[in-house]
Amino acid sequence: MRAALTTLVLLLALARVASAAPATPVRVHIECEEQGRTKACPAFMLGLIDANKALIEAPRANADVVIYSTANEIAQVDRLHLRFVGTVAGAPPVIELDVDLDTRGTDDEQRAQLEAAFLRGMALYVAARYPDIVTVTFAAPSEATAAEPQTTPWGVSLTFGGYGNRTAKYKSANGYGELEVTRVTRRSRSLLSLSGNYGLNYQPPLQLDDGTEVSLDTKQWSVGGGIGHGWLYDPCWSFGAISRIERDDPKGQYRYASGTFAAVEWDKYPADDPRGNRLAVLYKAGYRVERYNIPNELGQSFAQYPWHGVTASGNVRKDKVSFGLSLSAQAEMLHPRRRHNLTASPYVEIKLGGHIDVSASFSITKREMPAPDETKIDPLDFALLSRLSYAEPLSINTSLNLTIHWDRTNGARNDRFNDI
Repeated sequence: MRAALTTLVLLLALARVASAAPATPVRVHIECEEQGRTKACPAFMLGLIDANKALIEAPRANADVVIYSTANEIAQVDRLHLRFVGTVAGAPPVIELDVDLDTRGTDDEQRAQLEAAFLRGMALYVAARYPDIVTVTFAAPSEATAAEPQTTPWGVSLTFGGYGNRTAKYKSANGYGELEVTRVTRRSRSLLSLSGNYGLNYQPPLQLDDGTEVSLDTKQWSVGGGIGHGWLYDPCWSFGAISRIERDDPKGQYRYASGTFAAVEWDKYPADDPRGNRLAVLYKAGYRVERYNIPNELGQSFAQYPWHGVTASGNVRKDKVSFGLSLSAQAEMLHPRRRHNLTASPYVEIKLGGHIDVSASFSITKREMPAPDETKIDPLDFALLSRLSYAEPLSINTSLNLTIHWDRTNGARNDRFNDI
C-alpha cells in the first residue's frame, strides 16, 4: 500500500513538472517532389522556418509537420502545391493549398508570395502548440474569378539589335533581326528560325594621283534560316539534328552555304532546372556545302566537306540577371588544319519585363580557313576589300540585343541544343 502511494505521488509530481515545461518549437521537414523554376523549395521555405522562432527544421523521422511541395509550370508562373501533413495534437492531420510564384520576379518578390501561403498552412499547427502567438485577420474577397488557362507548347520571339554613327561627312549603321518559332515540351524541343542583317557605310571618296575617284561607300546584307529538333533520352543525355542555310550579298564570302548536323549533348542539370542554371557539353558532326563569291587560294569556288565540333557552355542566374560562358572548338574532319575555329563567348542577359529581355555578349575567335585568291580581287573595289575580314585569323565581336517574346503557356522548359 505504501509503495503504491509513493508511485502515485511521483507520477503527480512528474505530471506537474511536465505541465510547467515550456512548449517546444514545431519541428518541420521539407520534401521537394517537383522543384520548379524558383528557389521556393527548399531554399525559401528553409529560410521561412529559420525566420520564425516557433518553428525548427528537423529530420523527417521526428518531424511534427512534413511539407510536400510540388511545382506545376504554367507559362511564366510556377503553381506550387503545398501539402502539410502533421501529427500535432489539436491540429488537422492534412492541409493542402496552392500558391502562384512569378518565375520572372526577384528572389524577394517570390519569397513574399510564398510566405503568405506557408504561414497560412502552418498557422493551425503553431496555434495548437502556442495558442497566444497566432492571430487571424480577413480581407475583403476579390470579385475576380480565375478561369482555367488554355496552354500551348508554341512560342515566338523577335530579336533586334544594331548600332549607328553619324557626322557631317560620315554615316554608318547596322541592323540585325531574327524571328524564332519554337515548340517545347518536357521531352522535346523543335526550332525554326529566320534571320538577316543589313549594314551601310557612307564616307567621302578617295582621290588618286591620276584624278581617279574611288568610292568608299559600302552596303552589305546577309540572310539565313534553320530548322532543328532535339529529344531528351534522360535528364542528362539528349540527341538531335539541325540544318541551316545562309546567303551573303555579292561582296560577301558565300554565294550560299549550308550545313546539316547530328548532335549529342550531356547536361549536369535537368532541362527545367528551377534556378535556371546550366552546364552542358555538346558534340556535333555533319556535312557542309559552300559556294563562294570569290574563289579561294586553293582554287575552289565550291567546297563540300565533313565538319565536327565540341561546345561547352554554362550559365547561372540571380533574380532577373543571367551570366553565361560558351567555349567551342570546331574543325574540318579530314583536314583540321585547313579549316578550324576556337571561340570563347561570355554574355549577360537581363529580364526587363514579362515580354522584353536585353542581352549583351562578347566573343573572341581564333580561326583558320583558305583565304580568297588575291588575283581575283579588284584593288580599286573598296566595298569588296572591306569585306575580307572573314579570312583574318583573329576576330573580336560585341553585341547588344533587345528581345520581344511571347512565351508558350504549357509550362514546359527545355534548354537542350542551344549551342548547336
